[in-house]
Amino acid sequence: MTSRNDLEIFVDRLFANHRKTRAVLDLRNEVLSNLEAKVTDYMDNGMEYQHAVCLAIEDIEAIDNLIDDNQKIYINHFRYDMTQNVLLYTLIAWILTIPLRLMPMGMMANNLLILLIVLSGIFFFLSRSKKDEQRTAMINTVRVKRLSRVVWIIWGIYAAVITAYTLMTRFGSDLWFGRSIRIDGPYAFYVIVLEIVIPLITVIIPLLFHKADRLIQKYEVSE
Repeated sequence: MTSRNDLEIFVDRLFANHRKTRAVLDLRNEVLSNLEAKVTDYMDNGMEYQHAVCLAIEDIEAIDNLIDDNQKIYINHFRYDMTQNVLLYTLIAWILTIPLRLMPMGMMANNLLILLIVLSGIFFFLSRSKKDEQRTAMINTVRVKRLSRVVWIIWGIYAAVITAYTLMTRFGSDLWFGRSIRIDGPYAFYVIVLEIVIPLITVIIPLLFHKADRLIQKYEVSE
């Protein structure tokens, strides 16, 4: 009876949260080979298969201390693409919020986006002027990935709370007293949509964290 399938599943779970770089894959294969050798030795000594597998893996709880999560990347290329994406996302958000300028709150949000476009545009052209294209820096990839996940969770909670709060303040009393929900004309509907949409523009933030994680992979230095 072979132990490879069971051990591969175990090892794949150990390495599930780590990027598939050459060093990580080599370490993964080494760990798998060592476990297979242990199981084979135990079974040659008369031990049952399942007991041999359990005994081989019982001392392996994690491999985080064996992996260097710092990844070398071309930092100027990374900064250039990040500022480009900040500029692109804020420009799209500004275009989408132009119809919201009919209300003071919408005008404020749209003007804020104009300011962000100007600032990100300045940083974009500054990063474009960098001459040292081969400059490198170390970035902890696992930390960036975890931070991206946390930011998405926080934003999801924020979006759900803001949407629920807006709807409850508008229709809560109608629902409480069993009255039918009424929207008094297109303008009232516009105001409600405005109150929901403006906070959701902040989706730019988690999108940029997600993009940063992708760009780290794009600009990693191949050894």
